[in-house]
Amino acid sequence: MTTEQIVILVLAIALAAALVCAIVAYAKYRATKKQDGSGNRYAQEVVLKDGVRYSADASVERGGAVNVTHAEGDFVLAAGKTYRAQREGELLPGTYTLLASNDAAHTFKLRVGGLVRNFSHGDTLVLKDGEEICAVSGSVILR
Repeated sequence: MTTEQIVILVLAIALAAALVCAIVAYAKYRATKKQDGSGNRYAQEVVLKDGVRYSADASVERGGAVNVTHAEGDFVLAAGKTYRAQREGELLPGTYTLLASNDAAHTFKLRVGGLVRNFSHGDTLVLKDGEEICAVSGSVILR
């Protein structure tokens, strides 16, 4: 083999290796982009129980910022829907910690007992039997 043939062979092998690396990188990029676009991106440390996803970290705040989590036993107030706290109902009377369902909004409005008030992420609310509650400004999690 001549020197020219050896150089061409080495360049061909290097080009083939670079092509394989480019194809693998593109496949990973596409998989990540497809996952992000379809909404199937999962948070870390998620526990699955009976087909429902729960956050392993139940802390209200992390590093001074709002930590939006969903834990077992949480009740989600859908925006605009009125719920009544009843002993045999889906929302039980008692003490709840209010959590913003949107980590960008630290405050939210709730209608409790007919009056609209501002609440903050982490506030405590006591619901008595028969009392009505409605999330006005957006969905809220009761823990």
